Amino acid sequence: MNKTSAIAIFGKNDFGGVAWPYGVAAQPHRPSDWTEEAYAEHRKDREQAQQLVFDWAQKHGLKKGKNRCCPKWLQRDRNSTCSGAKDPCALYDGSSPDRAWLDHVTTWTLDRLPAVITTAPYTIDQDDRDRLAWWTAEDPRLSVAYGGAGWYGHSTTQIVMWRADIIDVVKPA
Repeated sequence: MNKTSAIAIFGKNDFGGVAWPYGVAAQPHRPSDWTEEAYAEHRKDREQAQQLVFDWAQKHGLKKGKNRCCPKWLQRDRNSTCSGAKDPCALYDGSSPDRAWLDHVTTWTLDRLPAVITTAPYTIDQDDRDRLAWWTAEDPRLSVAYGGAGWYGHSTTQIVMWRADIIDVVKPA
């Protein structure tokens, strides 16, 4: 993977580097309480995560979105954020039953259309499974898959929700 290809998928960060999804970039400097070996292991782990997310996004033809949003974003026919008092984004609504499973969320577009949301919660309980089933019953265009650590790691499980009318199948990384 070269930097130009990665920037084409993830965009640029404020320093001209790759704008990796949250938690995928390595610490730029060794924290003072880390050994050289621990820092080297961290960098190796994050490089593997970067390759994993790059390969996954490239396989599906996806580009990282600029919005941190919820399934309401996926239901739109254009790439715009959820907003407004009448229709708050489930990610930012503190009373939302979606808050737990929307941890470490990244949005993805295909041909500039909302296509996929990936998340990495630390747990997926029955309430989360019920809520994911609710979304797919509410809108038959939405599909869900979960499993594996994905690229975030740290004992999380990846959830993928996508628009099946835009992209046939998306599996967790």
